[in-house]
Amino acid sequence: MYTTLPKFFDVGVFAEASHNIDLFGSNIYLTHVLTSALEHHRQLEKEYDEAVAQKDSLLMEKKELELKICEGNFAMASTMFDMWESDYS
Repeated sequence: MYTTLPKFFDVGVFAEASHNIDLFGSNIYLTHVLTSALEHHRQLEKEYDEAVAQKDSLLMEKKELELKICEGNFAMASTMFDMWESDYS
């Protein structure tokens, strides 16, 4: 059974600082996820365009699938941003 332990700084003068640190860390992580996914998406688009130019249908299918996976990462990170925004606002 998994239980969460109470945070030490949930009350008192450091409660707001602890909250802000959690929010900052979450934002940094999600920004990194989105940036990495965007860079990977750009690279995959280039590779897909090259596959189209070469008329390599197998490689085109592979790159299309990889592009869809990247787009799924965008959706996941966006949902997490929305969730954290609603939780922390």
